[in-house]
Order: sequence, then C-alpha cells, then structure tokens
Amino acid sequence: MVGSLVVENQQSSADRDAAAVLDPDTFVAGAPFDALARLRADAPVHPVQLAGVPRAWLLTKHADVRLVSRDTDTFTSSKGNTLVEVEAGPDSALLPGIDPPRHVHYRKLINQGFTVRNVQRLEPRMRQVARDIVADITAKGEFDAVPDISAEMSLQVIADVLGVPREDRMEVFRWSNAIGSLGIEDPDYAPSPEALGKAAAEMFSYCNELVAHRRKHGLTDDILSALLAAEVDGEKLNGDQLNEFFLLLAIAGNETTRNTLSHGILALSEHPEQQALLARDREAVKPAVEELLRWSTPVLHFRRTVTRDVEIRGREIPAGDWVLLHYLSANRDEEVFGRADEFDVTRPDAGHAAFGGGGVHFCLGAQLARLELRVMLEELYANVPDLRVIGPPDRLRSSFFHGIKRLPCSITRG
Repeated sequence: MVGSLVVENQQSSADRDAAAVLDPDTFVAGAPFDALARLRADAPVHPVQLAGVPRAWLLTKHADVRLVSRDTDTFTSSKGNTLVEVEAGPDSALLPGIDPPRHVHYRKLINQGFTVRNVQRLEPRMRQVARDIVADITAKGEFDAVPDISAEMSLQVIADVLGVPREDRMEVFRWSNAIGSLGIEDPDYAPSPEALGKAAAEMFSYCNELVAHRRKHGLTDDILSALLAAEVDGEKLNGDQLNEFFLLLAIAGNETTRNTLSHGILALSEHPEQQALLARDREAVKPAVEELLRWSTPVLHFRRTVTRDVEIRGREIPAGDWVLLHYLSANRDEEVFGRADEFDVTRPDAGHAAFGGGGVHFCLGAQLARLELRVMLEELYANVPDLRVIGPPDRLRSSFFHGIKRLPCSITRG
C-alpha cells in the first residue's frame, strides 16, 4: 500500500524532504511544494529506502522525468508503475504496465477507439451534461463542488465513453472508486482487500455483459464498441484485455479529471480576475485547461524499474533499483516554467507533465480529458461567473493521487 511505505533513512534534510513527499499525511495539509523546491535545487536525484521494496530514486526535475519517460529500454514499466511490485501478464494489454514492442502493438489497437472523430462525437453529450450540472448547482445555491460538479461530470462522461446505461452508472462509479483507491490510505476511501477483490470481479463480469450484448445486438457509437471492432494484423482484443481497458478507463477517467476540475475550481476562486477572464472570454478556456493540468497534476508520480546500470546527474543507479518520476515537482520546475508557483491561465504551455513525461506511455486519454475539461469550464463560468469557494478544501490523504474530497461553494443568485 502506498500510504504504509515509510522512508527508513531520514538523517539528512534531503532525506526528510523526500520522506515528506512520499508521506500521505503530508498531503492532508497540502502538497509539500517547499520540500520539492529544495530537492530540485539540492538533491534532484535522491535515494530513498522504502520498507520491503527495492531502493528508489526520487526524480524531481522536469528534464529527468522526460528522459526516463522516453527510455523504456533502460527504465521499464513491466514490473509495475506504482509503489507496489507487480509483473504484467504475458497477454496483458494494460498499457501503463507494458513496454515496446508489445505496448506499441496494443496501443495501435486501442488508439482505434480514440480517434479524433470518436472523441469529438462525445462533445454534444458532454455539453448537455455540463449544462445540467450548472442548472443543478444554480438551483442549490450552496453545494459541494466535488460530487456536484467534478465527480458528476467525470462519471457521466466515462459512462458515455464506455456505453454504460444510465441505470448502471453508480455501480461503475462504486467499483472504480474501490479499485482506484488501491494504495490510498484515506479513511474515507481505502477499501479492504476483500472489497477491492469483489469490486474487480463485479466490474469484469459487468464488462463481459456489455461486450456480449454488443456482439449479440450490434455495435453502437461508443468507444467500447470501437475497441470491439479494432483490429491490427488480424488480431483483436480478447475478453481479458477488454476487461483490463474497461477498468483502466473507468479509474483513470474518474480520478484524474475529477481532481483536476476540483483543483481548478479552487484555484480560480482564489484568483477572481482569472475566473472573470474565463467567464467573459471563451477563447481563454483552452490555454486555461493546460494551466489547470499543470497546476493540479492529478497523478503525483509513477515509477520505473532500472534494467541496467545508469547515471543521472552524476548519481550511479544500479539495475534493479526504482526511479520515481514526480510529475508535480516537474510541473513546478523553475527552469521550465517562469513564475512556476504562480497560477496563470494565460500561461503558454511549456510542456507540462500532467499526462506523463512523453514517450510511449503518454496518456492515451489526454485529448478526451482536455475536451471534457474545456466543455465544463466553458459552461460553468459563462453561466456561473460568481462561483465562490466558501470553506477550506478537504484534501485526500494520498501521496499518489493529488485529490480533493470536499470543496464547499456558493453562487450569488441573480
């Protein structure tokens, strides 16, 4: 479990900063930006020893995150990409956990579900969902932005993507929350091993039912149907691989977009002049999406396993060690982003790492997430320009997901 992994060596100040960065308790009060800044300046490649796992090296510079992300020969994902050791199965198509050439083959298959046309056809439905959300919060006057805006938007969009009937959507939400919370030691979310196993079994069974229905009654225009039809060199995704992708998309679409929206609503409320810009100028929303992604960085880090001895910034890292790619730190790197600690929706994108550091593991759903965020921001601030956060955010206890659990808000009725 992520939250139970404790840095054993805390002798130096850099050790203590690295320990704070990996301690889920730290994030209850807010991300440790000061500690990350000191690590970038003084110890950008820093060793940490976590209980029961290989030695890890915490990488906090943008350039190093990009370097490792693009070199899958030296830094493999096949032994897991979180702080839990796991080996990808021989037939797995779960893209985050496999490397080229197998990754390239399955990405070609799965990309057929995420063509520009398939993603863009979702926009009218996304816009209606966003308008319904705006109408609901307007009627309430006071509300919690996490369930009422962020979670509702991400749930409905992912359900549409997967072709989940309306009456089943809360079940998919429940399953994805349970499975996606693996490693989150937050008392509001952390599932028992039994509950997690049960949720995975139920989700796989449900996916099989959706697939069987489409094969019997015909494909529809959702992305699940596109994946069923996808083919490369005569090969299609099998049932287990479809299950894997259904699970991945349900979790990734739930956690990441929800948390980006929640952080964005908070940041915009704290910067009313920037919120007013989005309210009056729809063209300002698109660059704002990139700043929200940089600012929020919903997944804080992933890791790779070193396959051969390598040197990064003069530090010798032996084969078998881990490297932790800290995306939140990369997105505050002063060498890449001017005024990195300032929120600025007009900032030109300098290559943020919210979707990873590039390379073959760049997030497959990036254009879907960008569209979803843009549509929600366009509908929200054009219609609710006076949205205000009226209480402190209740932050997720996790050093892996950068999350907000509750965010009290209000609007001034006209």
